[in-house]
Amino acid sequence: MPGLRGLYPKLMSVIGSVFLLTMVGVFAFVYISSSREITRRGLARAEELNQMAFEALYASMRQGGDHDDNLQVIRRLHSLNSLQSLRVIVGEPILRQYGDHPDALPRDAAERQALLGEPVREIRQENGARIIRYITPLRIEPECQQCHQAALGEVSGAIVAEISLAEYDVTVRWRRNVLLGMTGAGLLVIGLLTFLALRRLVIVPLHAVQEGVAVMAEGNLHHRLDIHTGDEIEALARQFNRMAQRLEESYSQLAEEQNKLLAAIEASHTPIWISDANRRMVMVNSALETLIGRSREELLGKPCRYLIGVRTHDGIPICDATCPFIHPTENGGKVEGCMPTACNRDAWVEITYGRVVDANGNLRGVIHIIHDLTERKEVEEMKEQFLSLVSHELRTPLHHIKGFTTTLLQTDVQWDPQTQRDFLRSIEREADRLIALVEKILHLSRLEMGRLPMDREWWQVSDIVDGALRRRRTLLQHHRVELDLAPDLPPLYIDGLEIEVVLMNLVENAVKYSDPGTTIRIRAAREGDAVVLSVEDEGIGIPPEDLDRIFERFYRVRRDRGHVTGIGLGLAICKHIVEAHGGRIWVESEQGRGTCFYVSLPLVQEEEVPQVETYPAHSLDRCEV
Repeated sequence: MPGLRGLYPKLMSVIGSVFLLTMVGVFAFVYISSSREITRRGLARAEELNQMAFEALYASMRQGGDHDDNLQVIRRLHSLNSLQSLRVIVGEPILRQYGDHPDALPRDAAERQALLGEPVREIRQENGARIIRYITPLRIEPECQQCHQAALGEVSGAIVAEISLAEYDVTVRWRRNVLLGMTGAGLLVIGLLTFLALRRLVIVPLHAVQEGVAVMAEGNLHHRLDIHTGDEIEALARQFNRMAQRLEESYSQLAEEQNKLLAAIEASHTPIWISDANRRMVMVNSALETLIGRSREELLGKPCRYLIGVRTHDGIPICDATCPFIHPTENGGKVEGCMPTACNRDAWVEITYGRVVDANGNLRGVIHIIHDLTERKEVEEMKEQFLSLVSHELRTPLHHIKGFTTTLLQTDVQWDPQTQRDFLRSIEREADRLIALVEKILHLSRLEMGRLPMDREWWQVSDIVDGALRRRRTLLQHHRVELDLAPDLPPLYIDGLEIEVVLMNLVENAVKYSDPGTTIRIRAAREGDAVVLSVEDEGIGIPPEDLDRIFERFYRVRRDRGHVTGIGLGLAICKHIVEAHGGRIWVESEQGRGTCFYVSLPLVQEEEVPQVETYPAHSLDRCEV
């Protein structure tokens, strides 16, 4: 039944139905027993009245009373309210002896039947009351033969008495109704007390249990049931409290472990995200937000395949082919691909994933961990490029040395001393070239590892510029050099030889990438708390896409800039030297109009310079890089 969803309505319905049936049974029993008692007592009362009337009339007639005497007796008996009518009818012997009297003749078949010697009792309802008619035959007895000429035992007449039980029935029914009312009121009070006791002892505690369980089901495991009934409900409440305590302890442990896991995921520098069974992102960490340049609000609840955008080497979306949901039997795996990042550059990544299943083995989600392979790819590419460049740069001087040496060792030719000296000079030049290449690599390695000490002293800017130009005089013989050094430049507390290396590399780059006869400008000026040096050429310039990577080791601008030797270490060495002095280096370039490199070196106050400085011994003499 829709209206009986609660325990209390059901119990009330059942108990109410039982109580109602009990009340109906009790009322029926009381009513029937009362009605029977009323009938029995009424009949007994009627029997008494009838017997009284019969004896009174019979006594009058035995004493020789006639019709008038009978009427007097009847009038006296009518004083009894219950006696409705009373008369005497005569039989055949009396009629023969005295003749008929209109009031004494039988009126119906019942009275005629009584004159045959059979007593009659009839009960009828009149105006809601019972009327009992008794017809009692009169027989000739020995003493009657003195007055009547009839045989002994012959029916001489009958007494007809009608008795009304109206007053008696009203009284008895009133008593019955009072009894029924008291019984019903008692049953109602008992039922009400039963309902109240049931509600207090059972329903209210059960409601408290229900509300407490509902509160616990909503996640409030701190709630406890406070029930003291001393019965099974209290025992049930204690079990619920014990269960809630255990659940709270287990949940606390799980929450602690989950918080540790989430904190570890969030603190991880490795991008991580978790997707649900519908392939929608349900958790991301900060590293992933930083990697792809999207906030959590943009990511959560969205399909990961459209947000991560991982592609294969051929540009095909990798989720279409290797999504873990497509292969539900695999517990985990890894894939490699390329994905866009926040800096508008593609990054090579390796995505390892693991399936999250429930206790029944059903898939609930997948956790993805992104490993950035860009640096590794770049290192591998750099290694390949380095091996290619170094092998090329080494092979050329070695071939020259090998060629000149083989020529000198020929026995069938006699070389004059001048030719031999020329060959030896060529061998020496190529050997110097090899040494310079090796020294560049070693110099950069020491700079990156921080193992090359800076021998700082006070240097004038003009001395540094002059030293760099003298050591690159040969390279500059086909270019014009313009100097623009601001007057009164303060001295710099630097490693002058290393800064000379920086200027020499920048001058060498300017010579390599500009045509003969063009001008190379070297400027120096004070800007705030720093001195800025610049080397500007009128060469082919640097493409904009290469400006951000020009200072990376082994990085070279694409080959369409002409045949220029080098392995891409010069600018990387410059960057490390300048940063070791606390300065910075940058470049400005416009293709077809030239390039300008800037070096900013901070000024140091004399009182900030340590009075005594010691440096570790040089493992390598300073060289011209």
